[in-house]
Amino acid sequence: MKTIKLFFALLTVIGFTSCEDVIQVKLDKGDPMITIDAFVNDMRSQQKVRLTYSDDYFSQKPNEPVKGATVKIKDLTSGLEYTFTDNNDGNYVYNLATNDTMARVGHNYELTVTHQGLVFTSTTRMNRTAMVDSIISEYKEGGGLSGMDPGYDMSFLGFDIPGDTIDYYWIKSYRNGVFFNKGGDINICADGAFGNGADGFPFIPPIAEGITPFGERFQKNDVCRVEIHSINLETYNFLIQVQTQTTNSGLFATSPENIKTNIKNTTSGKVKVVGWFCMSAVGFKERLVE
Repeated sequence: MKTIKLFFALLTVIGFTSCEDVIQVKLDKGDPMITIDAFVNDMRSQQKVRLTYSDDYFSQKPNEPVKGATVKIKDLTSGLEYTFTDNNDGNYVYNLATNDTMARVGHNYELTVTHQGLVFTSTTRMNRTAMVDSIISEYKEGGGLSGMDPGYDMSFLGFDIPGDTIDYYWIKSYRNGVFFNKGGDINICADGAFGNGADGFPFIPPIAEGITPFGERFQKNDVCRVEIHSINLETYNFLIQVQTQTTNSGLFATSPENIKTNIKNTTSGKVKVVGWFCMSAVGFKERLVE
C-alpha cells in the first residue's frame, strides 16, 4: 500500500509540474493589411480617420502608419465632399469651423480611401441620438471585498427616443479628457437597454452606471464627460465582436477570430482591408465632481 500511495503521489507531482511548461505558439506571418478606423461624428471639432498597417498577433509594437493616402467622405444626400489632410502619422484630419458640422441626421455617407492605386470604400447612414439629461455622482467608501479606493461612482440620466425605430447607442465616458477605451469598457445598448423593448424609457442602470468602469472611481475636481453616439445595427454587432475578442481570456477563452469589416477593396479582391466606417450624432454633457 505504501508503494502504491508513493506511486500516485509521484504522478500527481509530475502532473502539476507538466502544467507549468511554457508553450511557445508560432503563427504564420501574413502580409500586412490596411486598417481603417473611420468613426466620424457631428461634433463641431476636428474629425479624424486613422490608417495603419496590421501587425503580427503577438506584436507589442505600435502599428505602422499608412502615409500618402487620399481620404474623402462624401455626403450622398447633399452632394458635399470633404477631403481630409494627411498628418504623416496615420491620422487624416478635417478641421471644421466652430459653427459647422459635416454630419447630419438622416443623411447617407460614403468613405473613399485611395492608396497606391487601390480604392477602399464604405457607405453608412447617420441616425438620431439621445441626450444626456444629467450626470449623477455617488460617494463610495473604499476597502471591503472590492478592495477599491474611495471615490465617486458616476452615472447619467437619459431617455431613449420613442418611436417605431430601434435606436442603437454607444455610450462613451471620459475622466479628465481621457477616454475609457478598454474592451471591457465598451458600453452599447439598444433602446437604452440590452435589447429592444425599452422604447422611450430611461437608460437602464447597468448602462447608465457603466460610465464608471470597475476600478475607475472619480475623485473631487475630476471632470466626467458622457457622450451618447448613435450607431446602426451593423456597428452595434461590430462592437459586440470587438468587446468579445478584446476580453477573450482565461480558462474558458475561445479561439480568436477576425473582426468583421464594412469596408471593401473595389480594385483588387486579393488585397484585404479591415476596419469600420461609422457616422454618429452625439449627445453629451460634462460635470465637475464636487
